[in-house]
Amino acid sequence: MAGGNAHNTSRLTTTVGCQIGDAAWRRSPGSQFASPLVTTTELGLVHTQSTVFGFDKADGTVAFTHSLPGGVAAAPAVTDNLVVVPRDTVGEGFDQIDLDTPTVYAIDHETGRRAWEHTVDGSFLASVTVADDIYVQSDREVHRLTANGTAVWRHSFEQPFDLQKIVSYIRPVVGSDAVYVVHRGGVIRLNRATGEAQWTRSAWEADFPPVVVDGTTLLASTGDAVVGLRPDDGRVRWRVDESPAWGPAVTDAVAVFDIDDGGLLGVDPTAGEEQWRTEDGHTICPPVVASGSVFTGGTTLSAVDTATGDRVDTRDVRTSVDWITPDADGLLVRESILGAPTIKRYSLR
Repeated sequence: MAGGNAHNTSRLTTTVGCQIGDAAWRRSPGSQFASPLVTTTELGLVHTQSTVFGFDKADGTVAFTHSLPGGVAAAPAVTDNLVVVPRDTVGEGFDQIDLDTPTVYAIDHETGRRAWEHTVDGSFLASVTVADDIYVQSDREVHRLTANGTAVWRHSFEQPFDLQKIVSYIRPVVGSDAVYVVHRGGVIRLNRATGEAQWTRSAWEADFPPVVVDGTTLLASTGDAVVGLRPDDGRVRWRVDESPAWGPAVTDAVAVFDIDDGGLLGVDPTAGEEQWRTEDGHTICPPVVASGSVFTGGTTLSAVDTATGDRVDTRDVRTSVDWITPDADGLLVRESILGAPTIKRYSLR
């Protein structure tokens, strides 16, 4: 959900296995963190309250650490050679915050050295998105930056976000010619080239960032429904009256939602027709798609076939998996062990 995926869904384009192997290693960063895990080819990146850690994915050894001012914000993202990290003016567990303005820091993920920084108006930052450029959203504005930190455009909001709405899974979403953001419960389409607002859909409360399926459909998750919108004007194409616990994980053929009442729901993303449904209880982290499987977490780590909804593998982790990041080498997960966050690496075959 963060990094170099221009579709900005939970989708992974590379082929991975669906059988969950043993944990290759586990590490604790020694500090609380809430943001999603991000990977590069070599590293697993973790953003804690005071430090960015780069763990070697092969064995879990620490490749670099970089301390940053401010409080922990949302998820970082990666470019070819940088990890771009948002930092806030508030932070859990801090008596004093040494940052007056939300700031985005770019760190070389090979050397761990700071490359540049960019300040943003407001108090709170959402997760960073990387497509062709870098997109950053605060409670007051959206910025588009080049890979060297140069501002391309800035879009300001008339009213700021509520603090409770800026969380690690809120982020700008980049389509072919537009950027979509959730602000104060509404979805806003911005011109990708200029940052100018093109339409706002605010008739219902959007709880998660939308997902671009293709040129005909934009998926939005509200408090009580899954909605398919027309990207050109924001009009509703279809609606499924189910309460999603998270935003969807998407393939070209199916959008997978974790439903509050329990289980997963597979929906045709262009027509809104139900494809399949599971009856298992809902997970405590967003579902994520890799190849032909959707991975879910909780007290078990599971893989479900995206075409049928059939479970293909499961592993009892005897704790609580609350984030999953798949890549070609396996699953990087965050687990809570005796109240302390722990990073684990599971193999896939």
